[in-house]
Amino acid sequence: MLPNEDVQEDLLQDSDCCGNGCTNCILDHRPRPSKRVLLAGKRNVILGYTKFRLLRRESKSDGQVLLLHFGHAASEEKEEEETETDAVLDIPPGHHVMLRVGSLLRPYSPYWSDFLAREFRILVKLQPDGAMSRHLSAVRPNDLLEFRGPIGQYAHDPLEAKCLFILAQGVAIAPTMPLVRQVLENEEDMSRVWHLVCARDLQHVHFREELLEFAQFWNYRSCLYLPHQQCEAEACQDQDQDQVGCLHFRRSLRYKEAARVARLDASELASHLNPSIPGQRVLIVAGDASFQRTMAQLASHSLAVDPASVYLL
Repeated sequence: MLPNEDVQEDLLQDSDCCGNGCTNCILDHRPRPSKRVLLAGKRNVILGYTKFRLLRRESKSDGQVLLLHFGHAASEEKEEEETETDAVLDIPPGHHVMLRVGSLLRPYSPYWSDFLAREFRILVKLQPDGAMSRHLSAVRPNDLLEFRGPIGQYAHDPLEAKCLFILAQGVAIAPTMPLVRQVLENEEDMSRVWHLVCARDLQHVHFREELLEFAQFWNYRSCLYLPHQQCEAEACQDQDQDQVGCLHFRRSLRYKEAARVARLDASELASHLNPSIPGQRVLIVAGDASFQRTMAQLASHSLAVDPASVYLL
């Protein structure tokens, strides 16, 4: 039986609060079942806390970031009665899943999921003093963890062309990837995407190859903001040369890869605004609470975005 709206409302409770004081609490958003689930006539396995098996674990950025790949683990009592055609995993772009480990609760945003195989992947930045980080740093393939979801409010209408300004900070670029894909992979979607990515330097830009693939599309533009980019060339160190004009830095960039050795500020945001391009302006900000607050305020003014069209991930 498909979940109705009342069931969906009951899925999220005050006891699910992660206690992080999020600017945009995910518990405020209780999405209805997606059209994809309704059309498929399947059960979404993640609606209640359910076990997922860690299939793959990969360390990035000197072990400070983990790529974790999970697959749904059917319980033994349901294994015989539930076949591969009975259930799906539906996590719409821009939505979160809540991880529960004992009394610890933390939201994570998958950057990839498989509807039929019931698998998803997340990118996790380990915090030195984080309780959940200590737990995740110790998990190994075949370990079981509990997730529930999806949680979120963003929904994209491909029938109405938009100007999508997507701002991402560090590992928070992960949940923005499916947001971009859903536009670029739909040939009938005439929306334009500006993907502005903030990272420490080139070595800390995640999904760089995927961003380069996106750059092949006519309706996608991106720019990397790298305020701490350093050049190891002796000439730059001796002359204290501006990194923007550094030949070594320019050579490290790939074809159609735009980058600035600067912070993303109001003037930089305004430089991406093209009033001649039609469509409703939508702002999506993914990052920590401070980044969300600052960018939402700056971008709303610099890009002339209606506050009702601002979404924080």
